[in-house]
This record gives sequence, structure tokens and C-alpha cells, in this order.
Amino acid sequence: MALFQIFFISIISSCMPHDADIMTPVVNIFSELKELKASLDGLRTDLNSAKNELEEQKILIQDLRKQVKESPKVAFTASMSATEDTNRGPFSTETKLIFDKVLTNVGDAYNPVTGVFTAPVKGVYYFRYSGSAFASHDMGLSIFKGKARFVSSYEYNSSERNDQMSNGAVMELDVGEEVHVTLWIRSWIFVDRRYNYSTFTGYLLYPQDSASV
Repeated sequence: MALFQIFFISIISSCMPHDADIMTPVVNIFSELKELKASLDGLRTDLNSAKNELEEQKILIQDLRKQVKESPKVAFTASMSATEDTNRGPFSTETKLIFDKVLTNVGDAYNPVTGVFTAPVKGVYYFRYSGSAFASHDMGLSIFKGKARFVSSYEYNSSERNDQMSNGAVMELDVGEEVHVTLWIRSWIFVDRRYNYSTFTGYLLYPQDSASV
């Protein structure tokens, strides 16, 4: 009996942890705290960077809003007036068309008396014309930038009853440069009294400063 008790006590003793093992923590708390502090410092740095980027975005948005608010407003659409359905042409020479029926003229840059648009600011503009004619007649139209032909369209007489055509262009214009539409020699364009089939349109896409390329 005594031998069994000695053997049991020795087994229990071998399974018990020593005092040094009890005092040693499973996790190195100081090391974990150091890593946690480093992580917090990194998050704080990222947060400050995000705040700075947000402030820069706010300033950029404010600048864009200011530019949009201060940007000149230029846009027009004009047709040709008539008391009854008629036509312009044919002419013996290429002739400037006078779109005297103003539908829109924001900024008053289009002159319905002369048929000429004059750029009020340096910038990039878009222009477009539409034309309608009886199919038994030819129709030729061009947009001129100053004295230079820019884009054109031509419709030969056909077996159809009516012909329609259009064209457009993006232009860079300096202040004072002019744009107009011409009717080609020996061609026709239809002018209606209410539907505005034939029109001339233009508007400012965006202004450019003197340093723009």
C-alpha cells in the first residue's frame, strides 16, 4: 500500500507545472501592446491623409462651382421666318443665309439681321445646321468660320418628295471670330411658316484662357 501511494504521488508531481511556468504569461502582453500602438499610429496617419484629401476635394468642388457660375452662357438656335411656305434660292452666287427667326439667343452672340454668330469669348464651340428642301431641287449648305469653309452637305434632287440634311462641327474661336451658314450656288432650301425645318444652332462648350493650348 505504501508503494502504491508513493507511485501515485510521483505521477501527480510530474504533471503539476513548476512555479516558473505558472508565472510565465502565455502571451507577451508588452509586445502585443507595442504592435497595437503601431497599428493605431498607422490608422491615425491614414485618417489624417484622408482628411487632407477630403479638404482638397472640397476646395476643387468649390473652384469648379465658381467656374461654372462665372462661365459665360452662350447658346442660340434660329430658323427663317416666312408668312407662307416658300424657299430661299436658287442664287447665281453662294449666298449667306439669314436665319432671322430667333428661337433661343442666350448671350446675344448671334445676330438675326446679318445671320452671323460672333464669339464673345475665346473658347470651344459647337455649331450645327439642318436643311429641308423639295426633292426636285438640289440643296447645298456650308458652315463658314470667317471666310473659310469648315463643313458642308449636299443633297441632289431625287425621286423622293422631300430631302433633309444636317451637319455640325466643333470649332476653336478667338474673341470676335465669326461663323455663318451659306447656301450653295443654284440650290434651294425650304422655309416653312411654323415647323422650323431649317435651322442654325450654336453654343459654347467651354471657354479657354490665353494660356490654353
